[in-house]
Amino acid sequence: MVEARTATYQYEPDFAARQSILWSIAWLVGGVTITLVAAVVTMRPSLTQGHGFLSPALLVAASHTAIVFGWLATVGFAAIFALLPRIGEVQLHNEVLGATTTLAWSFVLTVGILFVLVGFDQGRPFAELPAGADLALALILVMVLYNAGVTVVRRREKTLYVSGWFLLAAALVAPLIYIIGNLPVFTGYVDVIVNGFYINALEMLWLLAIGLGIAHYVIPVETGNGLHSVTLARATFWSLFFAGGWAGARIYSFGALPAYVKTIAVAMTFVLLLPVWSAAANLFATARGRWELATRSYGLRFASTGLGLAVAWIGLEALSAVPAISRYVGLTVWGDGLRFLAIFGVFSSFGFALIYHAYPLMVGREWYSRSAASFHFWATLAGVGLGTVSMLATGAAQSALTSSGQAPRGGTVVDALHVVTVLAFAIIAVAQYALAYNAMRTSRSGAYVDLIARSPAAARSW
Repeated sequence: MVEARTATYQYEPDFAARQSILWSIAWLVGGVTITLVAAVVTMRPSLTQGHGFLSPALLVAASHTAIVFGWLATVGFAAIFALLPRIGEVQLHNEVLGATTTLAWSFVLTVGILFVLVGFDQGRPFAELPAGADLALALILVMVLYNAGVTVVRRREKTLYVSGWFLLAAALVAPLIYIIGNLPVFTGYVDVIVNGFYINALEMLWLLAIGLGIAHYVIPVETGNGLHSVTLARATFWSLFFAGGWAGARIYSFGALPAYVKTIAVAMTFVLLLPVWSAAANLFATARGRWELATRSYGLRFASTGLGLAVAWIGLEALSAVPAISRYVGLTVWGDGLRFLAIFGVFSSFGFALIYHAYPLMVGREWYSRSAASFHFWATLAGVGLGTVSMLATGAAQSALTSSGQAPRGGTVVDALHVVTVLAFAIIAVAQYALAYNAMRTSRSGAYVDLIARSPAAARSW
């Protein structure tokens, strides 16, 4: 298989994917640091009084941008650049273009975040960047799509494997989602609906699609088992892209939106249980009899963790979309807790699965420290669990205080829960510093990879 691909090499194989992984880790470290600072400043705004660029609102906007578009989008590029070529048995169409797009993405994003911090933001959730940066990022997403599309067209393996469906579809919809969500042409409740669509599409049609693409690749390869059911995978794919774009209004269902919009959003949120739960059932069945490999394969461990957290997350999203519950927790940090679980739990776990599976094979070295990898896994999981519980509990407490006529952000219980949330962010941040250190040492000092001993299936695929 490797010899069959050699004739198409026009540059070092995996150059774009490896650069994207390194950029994604850099964004992860920077993003969790900004997020931790934002959490501390939100709890104690007096700490940055007189420093406008460190105001809680601007720091939160910068942290959202760094984590979602820095860390998660860049590791998504790495998945596209690394996995689509292996699925199609052909090198990425243009390695230099792939690496350049990631570099340009990071540069534009950095400049855009600096503008946000000095007050040049649009004030819309996950669409805070200035218009110039939005235009540049949309063009870069088109270049990623071009590179992915031509790679698939040129593939030698004519049957496109399941993970390729998700990755190619994510690359296809990403420019459309980004452009629609950042067009400053809507007003009133229409703008609310569009923003709800945008945030939901980012989660369901872009980040979740990439995550499922990674999981459908890593779990079969790491276990050496064939996919349990291609038919079930088709149901996952089509139900995700059928319902994923219709559920956005649930985010603002507690507001004054038309009743039919809310009804559609709630119904489609329940439909989204199908793709997530079917993917989990399919992939857990795929790994049946091989779960002992998770003790030494961190790619497999993070992929299965991502699936488990996705099942919990989409179940909570469906529960929260019920009108009686939405009215109760809608104006609290309950929604932030669900988004925290999605971003740092579900999507990040899939990103870590790609890094732990692919990076050693790209650099030809095993992970430098298995202890650091184990610490990264357990600390991340502990931080996600602690943060999710504390934020959901804070939302419920705020709602209870409001119902009793008290200030929603008052009370010792809410204050104590805010401290727990900051602690959770700190744990997650320390875990990512461990990952960055481990990745740096791995590229220089890790033991050389024995592909056959590591995983016969990985040897065949890499």
